[in-house]
Amino acid sequence: MKIIFPVMGAENISVAVMATLCKDLGHSVKVAFDRALFDDKQYFSIDFLANLFDKKKQVIEEIIKEKPDVLALSVFSDNYQWSLDLVRRVKEKHKNFVTVWGGIHPTSVPAEVIKEDAVDFVIEGDGELPMTKLLHALENGKVFEDVPNLWFKRDGEIFPGKHTYLNEEGSFPIPDKNVFENFIPMEEYYLTVTNKGCIQKCSFCSENFKFDHEAELREGSFIREKSVDTVIQELKGMKEKYKLRYIDIKNNVLSGSKKWISEFCEKYPKEVGLPFRVMVQPLQLQKDYASMLKKAGCHHVQMGIESFNAKVRKEVLLRDETTEQVITALEKLDEAGINFSADLILGLPGEKEEDLIYALKTLSPRKHLIRASIFWLQYAPNVDITKQALDKGFIGKDEEKMINEGLQDNYLSTGSPMEGERKRILKTYHILYRLIPIVPHKLMVWMLDTGVYKIFRHIPFQIALIIAIDVFVSYYRKDYYAKWIMKWYVKQLWKNLTGQTKYISN
Repeated sequence: MKIIFPVMGAENISVAVMATLCKDLGHSVKVAFDRALFDDKQYFSIDFLANLFDKKKQVIEEIIKEKPDVLALSVFSDNYQWSLDLVRRVKEKHKNFVTVWGGIHPTSVPAEVIKEDAVDFVIEGDGELPMTKLLHALENGKVFEDVPNLWFKRDGEIFPGKHTYLNEEGSFPIPDKNVFENFIPMEEYYLTVTNKGCIQKCSFCSENFKFDHEAELREGSFIREKSVDTVIQELKGMKEKYKLRYIDIKNNVLSGSKKWISEFCEKYPKEVGLPFRVMVQPLQLQKDYASMLKKAGCHHVQMGIESFNAKVRKEVLLRDETTEQVITALEKLDEAGINFSADLILGLPGEKEEDLIYALKTLSPRKHLIRASIFWLQYAPNVDITKQALDKGFIGKDEEKMINEGLQDNYLSTGSPMEGERKRILKTYHILYRLIPIVPHKLMVWMLDTGVYKIFRHIPFQIALIIAIDVFVSYYRKDYYAKWIMKWYVKQLWKNLTGQTKYISN
């Protein structure tokens, strides 16, 4: 069968993994890629530029030309409406195909997703085995009831899935990068994941939902990971194939196992030896983890802090670390000499301006902090922070319905449901956070203590200023990852303007 995976904005590692599985079964697999410039749900969100460079129509036309048997979509809340619209527009011209929906959004609200006219099948949870069994059933006319985790419709009746499958073995296929070669320069930036799960269940994160959703099927740790040797084998092979220069391991954390981390940090520099980027949690950085990463060749650590208000972290975000442990983690990264970014969320319930000022003063003197990455609070379906907001009346049933339908703005668009004045004030702190890597500590403290920083509240085009600062900081602090994103954007804009854009993989 001919299978097409529509993807928007950025490489999707889940799609690359599914491409491997589908090709191994003998199916034809392609990716239809919408760059969604300035509306990619990950890096930039500027409406008028997004409309100017919109090429979704061309992506749809390419899909129709291919006449697929299956459209398979890996969906999160931010791209859910984009996905529904794309499928409906394809169906206007080409009707002989089925749609398979997976990813965190369909998994979180499968009963809502399966009702949509654009949806034929929903895979709830891990999709490796269900996808292969579903394709076999489609090809051979067998019943769908035998496919685990599968929701489907027959003659207008909905058949709920039986969530019985979890890929516990860590047997995650090596992703097929060929399907993204037309869109992503692999040699400059290689994306991979080495595990599923996390060491915590933060209230705002999709892992919060999955922790409980998988509980009955899970025998061991919430983290399921590839062996170190499997990871090294993948990276060595891809290094040889693509002449890689940089690797991004996009797990929530590199690992929850000290043994795994120790083995990886010993083998990686000997067998791969490329600069790499990882995500960490402050509790992991209390001893020698930072120095181990440095010796292994780690180029950039992305650390989730989210808030410097201890009560908000514990009661709202369900985080275990103390503020003292967060500060220790910052000190360990500075001592090790690793460039790092700190993730923070704006718009959290219970967080006050003094908390943001404290955060600025705490982060400002860090020599190796090259970015404060700001995310605006976004409520996801069926996670604890959304339930808290409903219980406390911060959002109502109408807002919950919009969340479940993927209709709220994304975290880049200051999409939190809050009053305009508070949002304007928080944008001021967004600007200040962005300035941390380039403003001397004493100057930052003076601005905060004297109130001079409040001039940013009255500056027009605050978002444009944030983007301009971001570009300057990225180059000034030699942030490889951010520079790569910007370089990629410029190339895509040029291709867009000169008609060189490719919309479907080879």
